[in-house]
Amino acid sequence: MKKLLFMITLCLCALGSAQAQEIRNDSKWWSGSVLFTATVRMGGVVYFQGSDYSELTIEKDGNKPGQYKIIPSRQAEDTPPVRGEFGWRVQHIRQDGMNFLVVRRPNGDASEVLVLTPDNLENCKGQEEWAEKQPVSDIITGMLLNTTYLSRFSKDELRLMRNEILARRGWKFQSKDLQEHFGKQKWYKPVADNKTIKLNIIEQTNVQMIKTEETVPDNERGYMDMSDPAYNQELRDLVNGKGSFPGGLDDDGRGPDEVDGMAYYSVTNEDEFLAALGSNRTVVVAAGVHLNLSRVLEREEKFRNQPGRRWCEMAYEITSKEPLVVSESESDGQQLALLNMKNLIIKGEKNASIEVDPRYSYCIYFVNCENCEVRNLTIGHTEGGYCSGGVIGVRGGRMTLVADCDLYGCGTYGLDLIETSDFSLMNSNVHDCTYGIMNMRDCVAVKFNKCDFFSNREYDLVDGWNVEGLVFDDCRFFANWGDSPLFNLKNKFYLMGCQIYHPSENLGSMNMCEQIGQKTVFNDNPLDPNIQSRGLGPK
Repeated sequence: MKKLLFMITLCLCALGSAQAQEIRNDSKWWSGSVLFTATVRMGGVVYFQGSDYSELTIEKDGNKPGQYKIIPSRQAEDTPPVRGEFGWRVQHIRQDGMNFLVVRRPNGDASEVLVLTPDNLENCKGQEEWAEKQPVSDIITGMLLNTTYLSRFSKDELRLMRNEILARRGWKFQSKDLQEHFGKQKWYKPVADNKTIKLNIIEQTNVQMIKTEETVPDNERGYMDMSDPAYNQELRDLVNGKGSFPGGLDDDGRGPDEVDGMAYYSVTNEDEFLAALGSNRTVVVAAGVHLNLSRVLEREEKFRNQPGRRWCEMAYEITSKEPLVVSESESDGQQLALLNMKNLIIKGEKNASIEVDPRYSYCIYFVNCENCEVRNLTIGHTEGGYCSGGVIGVRGGRMTLVADCDLYGCGTYGLDLIETSDFSLMNSNVHDCTYGIMNMRDCVAVKFNKCDFFSNREYDLVDGWNVEGLVFDDCRFFANWGDSPLFNLKNKFYLMGCQIYHPSENLGSMNMCEQIGQKTVFNDNPLDPNIQSRGLGPK
């Protein structure tokens, strides 16, 4: 299924526990349609210059940390360029890897959100367009909703969206139509007492945003009724059941494996795999097929002077913006670098794997790629021992997902992430890596959900600096070298419901750790006999 790559790990924290932080000068904030750049002045005044030349001004609300209010801007507009009025509160929230501003109505509900982003305007618009194509059920619990996204839906659809957020937590409905609607969903398991339900920060904010959207007249929110002949006929046909729509309010929340229209390739050998790689496609390694990419990467004639391919020393130094399949030189061989790819899914059927021979190479290296996925594969090196090549490398780009995979050494690190954003590893194992589990540099929004990290050695196991929004949710660390520091991180990171079997004196930079939601359990014995396999990795 097509998961949202910039999905933030769920947590059970109350909104009131949000951590405040000062807004930084020159930081960028995305509203869904406008990219604002902040200029911080003395006295707690912040000017936001919009990409559409609008201007939003807020000032600190007394001495309350993280609390501001909207004031008239230097442009003397009658209304602020967000859904709000002068005097309304603006709350700065930094929690669970999220960093955003929320405009609050007098009753406390959210009316507008501005999310901190490292992206430029073009990338923000691209992300918005991508989100609109994803299953609705993934979006409503996986990302902060904005008014641009919500304006696409009718009031009836908004009501279902708002209540689906509650239903996925087991909310027991009093309304008969909601009981009937959600009662048909296989995933719906109502609780006995709604008071036991706790929503995380994304869910709380989204419920409030949708409630606000439901109160705004359609002519003020840009909504166009489907019955209007001027409305997009193709989209109207999809909603009316004459086409195929990825996900929706009535599905089981998973959506299809591929969005309709993407090219699909099934491969059984290395040459077919190489030929299938490209943007906007799904490449499936057939059941029982074991690819050794070194068999094709070492053959220079397959790359030099071939369309869409390159043979080079450094892939990230290539200035071309076209998607390229690159055989990149390493000290003991060649590695596969995928450059400028978009919407590429590489996945395996049962018992499929990818490996390489050189110990100093990545198995797969994404360079400046966007919205790419690796799924249901075993990936590693044919030779063991000491080396300096990772299993999966990501440099630049954004929205990379690795799910249901088994990543093994002798890669120096299972994951090597450099200057990338919105990376997720889910339901996967990382093991038997020579130097450590992962190495990260200058990254934003890195999430690990239900992963096991074991039998890794020998230096700092989780190593990174300048990494914002690093979250480990339901992850286990065990059987790693006990005399190796577990965490060497220079920025705040978050643990939720993890199990860590590692000597307490070698946990490393726990001063940078914040525990959220379900309690993380610590055990000094890396080889505790009670540790059992969870069956993660390829299915």
